[in-house]
Amino acid sequence: MDRRKFLETVCAAGAGIAIAGSIIDITKAPKLVARTRLSANDVRELPINITDNPELQKIGGMYHLEVEDSGQDILVVHVSKDKYVAVDLKCKHRSCDVNYDGDDKKFVCPCHGSEYDLYGRILKGPTQRPLNYYHAELKGDEVMVTVYGPNDPVPANSIVPAVDTSIIQNSNLDSTAVDSMIKQK
Repeated sequence: MDRRKFLETVCAAGAGIAIAGSIIDITKAPKLVARTRLSANDVRELPINITDNPELQKIGGMYHLEVEDSGQDILVVHVSKDKYVAVDLKCKHRSCDVNYDGDDKKFVCPCHGSEYDLYGRILKGPTQRPLNYYHAELKGDEVMVTVYGPNDPVPANSIVPAVDTSIIQNSNLDSTAVDSMIKQK
């Protein structure tokens, strides 16, 4: 079986998630286990077919991408029309699975309350480290996620964009969170 057919089969098996409420429980998200012949340190794009995974067609829909050869768990989220983001699934504080809060467009750790923006930057502790951000882009009927290993330089398309200061000015973030976001960029 070729790689594309394998991924389509795995993706089809994971379809059927029902999204309820504004904070979505990741345990209900379909999961794709990507098995490739590449080493863990190779930068590559992994496709997720949205025809076979209708949860990613809806804004607020999410998908759990597990990259077996590198041990990465990535959460892919459809955040707005034609915009997808992908970040580490595991909180950097105690490795709990983060959830996506669609109302506030942020990732929240249910264990200790850490919060991250759409690019993995820290909004609220106790975490001290941001989530890794992975570029996710809609290409035809696939969301292509750029995956890189822990020893690789971050690919240009996965460098976290500068902090949008208009969001900070219109938010209720405390000064510690703002300072943390600016330091992370």
